[in-house]
Amino acid sequence: MGLFETLKYAFFQSDQVGKGIVILLFFMSLYAWGLMLDKGFGVLAVRKSCKKFLRLYERVKSPVGMGQHLDDIHGPMKEIASAGIQELFAVCSIHPDRQSAFFRHCHLPRELSSAEMDKIRSTMNRALNIQTLILEDRLVFLSTIVSLSPFLGLFGTVWGVMATFIGIAQTGTPELSAIAPGISGALLTTVAGLVVAIPSLIGNNAIVSSVQATMVEMETFVDDFLASIRLEDADKPSARVNVMTAPEAAPMTMSGSSGDQLQ
Repeated sequence: MGLFETLKYAFFQSDQVGKGIVILLFFMSLYAWGLMLDKGFGVLAVRKSCKKFLRLYERVKSPVGMGQHLDDIHGPMKEIASAGIQELFAVCSIHPDRQSAFFRHCHLPRELSSAEMDKIRSTMNRALNIQTLILEDRLVFLSTIVSLSPFLGLFGTVWGVMATFIGIAQTGTPELSAIAPGISGALLTTVAGLVVAIPSLIGNNAIVSSVQATMVEMETFVDDFLASIRLEDADKPSARVNVMTAPEAAPMTMSGSSGDQLQ
C-alpha cells in the first residue's frame, strides 16, 4: 500500500471529529505555506534594499547629503532616514525651498542642542517601530499554527482512541480487526499535525531570524545617523573659522595697547 492509499484509508476510517481536524489542518497548512512564501520573499527584498541603502550611505558618508538620494531607494531604511531628515529640517527651521541647497552643502547651519538631537532620535525611533510592525505583520499567525497544529493532532488522536475503545466496550468484541481501523484513523490526525507544524516551524524561525537581523541594522543606522550629525555639527565651517581667528585677535589688541603706552 502506497503513501496516498495509506492516508486515504486512515482518513476514511476516522470519525467525523477526526476528519474535521484533518481538513482544518489541511487548510492551516495551505495558509502557512502561503504566508511563509509571501513573508519570506518580502523579507528577502527588504534585506536587499537595506544592503543597498547601507552601501550608498557608506559612499555618501553624510546623513545630510543622503537626503538627495532617497528618491532612488525603497525600503524601511529610506523611511527612517527620511523621518530623521525631515525632523532635522523642522529643528533647523529650513524652508522647503532651501532644502536642495542644504543637501548640496552637506553641513548644518548651526549647532544642535541635546534636546534637539533627542527629538530627532525620537522621530527616527517612531519610524523604526512602524517599520518593525510592518516586518512582523502576520507572523503571529504563523507562530500560532506552529504551536496549535500538534495539539490539534494530539486531540484528534486521543479522541479517536477514546471512540474506538468506547465502541469495543459497547460491542464486546476486543479483536484486532475491530481495533486497528479506528486506531489508524486516530493516529492520522497526529501525523497531519506534525506535517503542518514541522515546515511551519522551520519557515517561521528563518523569517524571524531575518526580521531580527534587519531590526539590528535599522537600530545601528539610527545610531550612526545621529553620530554623523554630531560630527558634522562639530566640524561645520563656521566653527573652524571661529577657532582659527580667535587666537589672532589677541596679539593685535596687545600691540595697539603697547603702542599707546610708548607714546
